[in-house]
Amino acid sequence: MTATWKIQPHTVAKHEILRRYLQAYYPKLASTRGLIVFVDGFAGPGTYADGEPGSPIIALDVLAQHKHLPNMKGCRFKFLFIEEDQAHFEMLKTTVDSRQHPPNAEVMVRQGTFEEHIDEVFGGLEKVRNFGLRPSRPSFVMVDPFGVKGLPLDLLRRLADFPKTELLVSLMYEPISRFLEHPSFESPLDDLFGTRKWRDAAGLAAQDKKKFLSDLYARQLEGIGMKYVRLFEMRDARNRTEYFLAFATHSPEGLRVMKDAMWKVDQAGGVTFSDFTAPSRGQATLFGVEPNYAQLRSLMLRHFAGRADVPIGEIDNFVLIETAFRETHGKKVLRDAEREGLVMVERPPEKKMKKTYWGTGTDTRVTFPAF
Repeated sequence: MTATWKIQPHTVAKHEILRRYLQAYYPKLASTRGLIVFVDGFAGPGTYADGEPGSPIIALDVLAQHKHLPNMKGCRFKFLFIEEDQAHFEMLKTTVDSRQHPPNAEVMVRQGTFEEHIDEVFGGLEKVRNFGLRPSRPSFVMVDPFGVKGLPLDLLRRLADFPKTELLVSLMYEPISRFLEHPSFESPLDDLFGTRKWRDAAGLAAQDKKKFLSDLYARQLEGIGMKYVRLFEMRDARNRTEYFLAFATHSPEGLRVMKDAMWKVDQAGGVTFSDFTAPSRGQATLFGVEPNYAQLRSLMLRHFAGRADVPIGEIDNFVLIETAFRETHGKKVLRDAEREGLVMVERPPEKKMKKTYWGTGTDTRVTFPAF
């Protein structure tokens, strides 16, 4: 039995983002010594035509092969893989059953829809909440549908209510754009976006439409209670947008780790992968050029214009939360600006430094020029 499609470079890139994120996610949350849940709501057959692993197998393998697995034995892991198609479900189950799993991992493979089976891991949490308690089980929910149906925002709203839930959602832009004005898609799109505002994209120029719809979905994820949302665009071999990966979390640390993973795939901007520019299939890092430091400098100087003694931690948070860049990029901008005499940096005595050039929190303070 073989998979029905070949893996595409942008899928390899998506898997690289997932793999890198889980490498950091598992050991960090395992320190809680509780239960960690991973859900793949549209799991597929588990492998591709040439044997490449799909997202469920990647999730299992990252744990099984993790160098820190011996330190995670005090934590339990529960995996729920959901697949609606009968043939793909059978292939996925065969593939999962053939692999060795750590003794502290429970793996469930279910046939049906995401909506039908998600309560298998979240229904119990809702009962706890109904008793006035605040459930805190860390959960990573990946939902990667083939089209626009089966992923209502109201369902994600239920998941977002749990403070340690993170979402990695594929917003399938290509079918959304193609069927935007088709009457039979009105109800599914209403459910997907949780609003009728998507209709305002009709008639817009291509780039304006893409920005409008992706921004709207990001705002809707924030609106259901996810504090931080980051989008990553995936393009096909003709450089057309296939979908957006939308990562949503309550945790700034989760945002930091996901941005790091995205920057490993797109070293130019941390926001896009295109099969059109990929040098070879299976090579996720494709640009090999520097980030746009001039853009980040402009953003930072405008935001902090005229302010004195700004703690380095506040600057880090701005770069992390309000821009597509990483904190390390912000530090380089500050270092260059200090060298040019553009900003003034007051550092603590050497004995107070926290093993970094910049210090942490409020250790180092920066004074910015008036814009």
